[in-house]
Amino acid sequence: MNFFDLLSARRSVRQYTEEPIERNKLQQIVAAGLMTPSSKNLHSTEFLVVEDRSLISQMARCKPRFGEMLTQATAAVVVLGRLESHAWVEDASLAMLAMMLEARELGIGSCWVQVRHMVSEKIGSDGNPLTSNKDLQELLHFPDGLEVEAILSLGYPLHPIRPRKLADVRPFRVHWGKWE
Repeated sequence: MNFFDLLSARRSVRQYTEEPIERNKLQQIVAAGLMTPSSKNLHSTEFLVVEDRSLISQMARCKPRFGEMLTQATAAVVVLGRLESHAWVEDASLAMLAMMLEARELGIGSCWVQVRHMVSEKIGSDGNPLTSNKDLQELLHFPDGLEVEAILSLGYPLHPIRPRKLADVRPFRVHWGKWE
């Protein structure tokens, strides 16, 4: 599949079959994330691959309502950035996109579950909801100095994926020369 066709074919998938994803395919997806450009070659992105369905379902609480697709996922990749990098958000975002495209190439559905700046349903000791990041840190035990950009929900699609057409993405948003 050429690159433009791959972009057209990539869609957010929120419903998955029960079929587990083969380890070699998960490794290939994460390898795509590792291969992305990194600001100043700092490689500020860390990846936490979760295959335990029970743990993945618990992760869904970090983002009420909008994290629900995680309860159906057969795997998930938590994408974190090292806060010492000025461009960790950009680095992590590039890794997410590369992994989403690689998943699609392999016939695996994916969906970006935004975590940064989100709030969990879990209540902290101060009576306020935890940030989604803090909830995940308590659940997954990653160290301080890292922040979750997003979770990549993964699974074999329950329904066929319909490629998008260029007209579907509102090409009128492109402006040439000056904004007129």
